[in-house]
Amino acid sequence: MLPSASRLAQLVLAATVAFSSVLARRVELDWNITYVQANPDGLNERRVIGVNGRWPLPVINVRINDTLVIKAHNMLDVGTTLHAHGLHQNGTNFYDGVVGHTECGIAPNATFTYEIPITQTGTYWLHGHYGPQMVDGLRTALISHPEREHYAYDEDVLVMLEAWYHREADDVADQLLSTSQEIRDAPFLPFMLVNSVGGPDLNRTKIEMRPGKTYRLRLMNVSATGMVRFGIEDHAMHIIEVDGVATEPRETRSVQLSAGQRTSVLVTAKQTASTNYIYHADIFTDIQRGVARAVLPFEGIVEYAADAPLANHTRDGTNSTVDWEFTQDVDLVPVEKIPPPGVHKWVPLEVATAIYTDRKEHLAFNNRTYSVPLVPSLLTALTTGYQAYYPDVYGFKTYPVILDPLTDVEIALFNKDVNSHPFHLHGHDMFVMTRGSLDNDPAKRIAAGDFPIRRDTVTLPPSSYVILRFRADNPGVWLFHCHMQYHMEQGLAMAFIEAPHRIVDTLSNVPTDLLRSCDIMGIPTKGNALGKVRLDMANDIHGPFPLSGF
Repeated sequence: MLPSASRLAQLVLAATVAFSSVLARRVELDWNITYVQANPDGLNERRVIGVNGRWPLPVINVRINDTLVIKAHNMLDVGTTLHAHGLHQNGTNFYDGVVGHTECGIAPNATFTYEIPITQTGTYWLHGHYGPQMVDGLRTALISHPEREHYAYDEDVLVMLEAWYHREADDVADQLLSTSQEIRDAPFLPFMLVNSVGGPDLNRTKIEMRPGKTYRLRLMNVSATGMVRFGIEDHAMHIIEVDGVATEPRETRSVQLSAGQRTSVLVTAKQTASTNYIYHADIFTDIQRGVARAVLPFEGIVEYAADAPLANHTRDGTNSTVDWEFTQDVDLVPVEKIPPPGVHKWVPLEVATAIYTDRKEHLAFNNRTYSVPLVPSLLTALTTGYQAYYPDVYGFKTYPVILDPLTDVEIALFNKDVNSHPFHLHGHDMFVMTRGSLDNDPAKRIAAGDFPIRRDTVTLPPSSYVILRFRADNPGVWLFHCHMQYHMEQGLAMAFIEAPHRIVDTLSNVPTDLLRSCDIMGIPTKGNALGKVRLDMANDIHGPFPLSGF
C-alpha cells in the first residue's frame, strides 16, 4: 500500500493546518547507522544501510524555523556522512555532509551531530555522501512545512521513486570503473521501488484516493542511476513545486524526474469510486555509455475501492491516456518572483565520456576528472591564509573555482555525452535561464521569462546545453556534480570555493567531533589538499587524461 499503514502518520498532513512561527523546535534524532538485511521487492535479500537496526529510514518532517539535529553514530566498517539535499546550509557549511569538502566523514565507531537550521520549505531529502552509500539505502525524505501552505489540498502523499539494484553499490562501481570493456558494458538493470517497496504485487505500491478529494503527491527520484517518468491514467496533474520552490500551477499529464529531483503535483480524484486506475513510474537507464538506453516499465494502482475494476489501460500503451510530452522546467513560473542575477563570472563546462590513460572510462568537465582531496577543502580554506584564494591549494582534480563575495555566476553546460545528466549544486538554487541543442536549432531553444524557475538539480539531455545562474551569497565550499551517483564516481564533479576570506570569518567554529573523526582516520586537518604547507603541491596528481582515438 502507498503510503503503508506504518508510515501513514509521517506521510499525511492536512493542508489547512497552520504552524506557529513562535514555537520553533529542535527536532532531535538519535541514529545508529548500521548494516541490516532487507528484501524490499520480495525478489532478493541483501545487505543495506539502515538506522537503528531498521530499513527503510524514517521520513523526516520539520517546519520552517526548526533546527534539525541528527546525532549520527557510525556503526559501519567504513566512514559515512549525511547530506541534506537542497538545503542551503547558510552559515553551516560544515554540516553539508560532503566527504573531502566539508568533512572527512564520520569514522567507524565515531559520532557526529548535524545541527541544520530549517530556513526553507518544500520537498527535500537526506542521503549519504560517502561514496555510493545512498545506493545501498542510506536515504530518506525530508519534508519542510511552512506556517501555511500556499495551495489547498486534502492529503499530502509522499511518492519516493527509486531504481533499486540487487547488488551492493561498491560492486556496481567496480564494474563501471573496470579496465575491461566487456566487464564495463555488461548490462545491469534496476528494479523500481515506490516508498522503498516493490515487486510484482501491485497492492504493495498502491496509491489510495477517495472521490472528490485533492491530493498533493510529492514525487521524488531518490535513485542514483535512473531517470523516472510518472503519469496516472485518465488523471490530470498540476505542478506546484520543483526542488523546494513553489510554482504557479501548470497542468500536465506526466512528469519526468532525474536523479535527485522532486516535483509536487496536485491531483483531484474522480467523483465516484467505481473504477481503479494505473499509474506509471517507468525507469530510463542512463548510466552505461556502451549500453543502449532502456525504458523499464513499472505500473502501480490508484485505488478508489478495493473491489472496483481496473480501467482498461495496458503497459504497452494500448488505450493509454498519458501524454509523455513533459513540461519543461524553464517554462515554469515561481510563486516568489526573483529577477535573475547578471553575469560577473562565466563558467563554461563541457561534459564528455572517454577512455582515459588509466584504461578506465571516465566522465569529466572539460576533460578534468574529479577525485576527492585528502584534506577537506573547507579545512584548507580555513588554514591556508591568503593562499586560500589560489585554486592550486585545493588540488587539481578537485577542479576548484574561486568566487569573490556576491559574484553573479553563469554556468554554461554543454553535453557531448550520449547520456542525460542531472547536475546538482550544493548551497544554492540555480536560475534556469535557457535550454537548447548543440546544433543551435532555433526551434529547440527555450528561454525563461523575466522570473526564471529556480531549482537545485537540473537535467541536461544528450547533445544539448543549459545556461544556469546563481549569486555567490553563501560563503563556503560547494560541490557541483552529476547526481547520477556512478557518474560522479567516474569523475563528473567540481567545487566552488565561495568567498574564502569570509569562510574564515563565518565558519571557523568547526565542530570538534568533525576534527576528531579526521584524526581517527589519519587525515590532516590543515594545509593544502595534500596536507602540506601552502603551495607545496609537487605530488599533486593531474591525470588521467583522455586517450586519443576513443
